[in-house]
Amino acid sequence: MTVLRLFAADINPRCGQSGVLYLDLEQGCIFSYEHLHVYLSAIRFELYQHVEPVIPEASSCTQSTSACQIAMTRTVGLIGGMSWRTTAVYYQEINQRVNAKLGGIRSPNLIIKSLDYAEVARCITTKDFDAMTELFCSSGCELKAAGAQALVLCANIAHKAADTLQARSGLPVLHIADFTAHEVAKDGHRRVGLLATRAVMEESFYKSRLTDRYGLEIVVPSEAFRTNADKLIFEELSKDSIPREAISLVRSAYSELVEEHGVQCVILGCTEFRLVFGPEEMTVPTYETTALHAKGIADWAMSQ
Repeated sequence: MTVLRLFAADINPRCGQSGVLYLDLEQGCIFSYEHLHVYLSAIRFELYQHVEPVIPEASSCTQSTSACQIAMTRTVGLIGGMSWRTTAVYYQEINQRVNAKLGGIRSPNLIIKSLDYAEVARCITTKDFDAMTELFCSSGCELKAAGAQALVLCANIAHKAADTLQARSGLPVLHIADFTAHEVAKDGHRRVGLLATRAVMEESFYKSRLTDRYGLEIVVPSEAFRTNADKLIFEELSKDSIPREAISLVRSAYSELVEEHGVQCVILGCTEFRLVFGPEEMTVPTYETTALHAKGIADWAMSQ
């Protein structure tokens, strides 16, 4: 015999949204899951074939197709764990934007590969960026195999591997600097302060993208702050209780950019930095890259 599983609400609205019924296609009998084993035992079946409903591909879904009532978002693969708190922010903010735009109980198609932050931090602090790149490329290939249509690196410093990841995976990498610079340029700012990990503040992979593609002039804080930035981020700002001295150092670097260098706005190129600023400390327009990245990812996922 052949048994087809149906959602009860599809054949009888009174059964509710969550009910499931089973239909014996040969006998024409409908029964519930609770009675399935009794029913099957009673007729001494020889063959039980469980038929799953066939869901069309996302690209073929239209509002008028009864088998698929909604068009799915595009699938994004997130390489996270840097830190897990930051990845949780990405997950929450991407979902919130998609739901706000699409309504109901809609949510995006996301696949997350969460890495051990200690291993990533070791690669960064020892400047073993080749090992970091290999780690990200391996994760990207896993996400592609799982169905991702684009990749995301859930940390600014991770974008040192962005070009290699895109080339080796064959998937677009939704770059955090692009979404951030777009907002900054749109608001008419040109002289921009940057607070981030040392590599992001000093190396060209990030700053050149901001200057060459968007015409921004990037200013970074003193060498003393840049030298200690990684220790602050990976050791102090990742604690549940952030030491007052660490908070003071970050706020002082921000004030230096505004008061001594005359920047028009500041980019917070590290999610942990937003933990040390209240509205009163942000004396110029301040752009938090994680929030802007999540917004851009959500919009890309919803676009067709």
